[in-house]
Amino acid sequence: MMQSIVKSLLLAAALVSCGGGAEDARYRNTEMLERPPILPTNRQAGDADCCDDAVIPKKRYKKGLGDDVYLTKSTPLQIKIKQPLENAWLTLGLALKQSEIRITDQERDKGLYYVAYHPGNILGAVSSWLKVEQKAAVYVLKVEPDGTETKVSAVIASAMEQNSALEKDRYDDDASDDAEDLLYNVFETLRDDLED
Repeated sequence: MMQSIVKSLLLAAALVSCGGGAEDARYRNTEMLERPPILPTNRQAGDADCCDDAVIPKKRYKKGLGDDVYLTKSTPLQIKIKQPLENAWLTLGLALKQSEIRITDQERDKGLYYVAYHPGNILGAVSSWLKVEQKAAVYVLKVEPDGTETKVSAVIASAMEQNSALEKDRYDDDASDDAEDLLYNVFETLRDDLED
């Protein structure tokens, strides 16, 4: 027992002698450390500080595209989306789904969506529950680039396209051309209700 106490004391004395007293001068002298380079500046004494004019886009916390989509005042009516063609194609497809407008066919390489649309369809998806007979017509939405933006126009499809696209729905041969109503409906979804 006495032997273990002596060993402990000797070990403690050895540790104190190693760490105490004289500090190594290498660790106090910082003259040999690497310093960052000094960059030349072309500033004059009276110049104002330069600032970064870059704009960081803000994340949207509301639904819809807002001012990034608008209707033209031309005839025929068109929707303009402030996005390149590829992005606008996907955005329009999402808006059609959210509007519960059924896409019957699409030709992406030509920029065409074929949609079954019933004007004034207030019931939406509820109509299938209620077994409401609705006469739908097929419209062709044409998506094409317009400079940095993308324009969307709508026309009623030909009679042949109507009959081939509407296997389940009934097409009214006397259907009026409600392409503008369709565009207004899609526009409102794009502007106000579109979800990411």
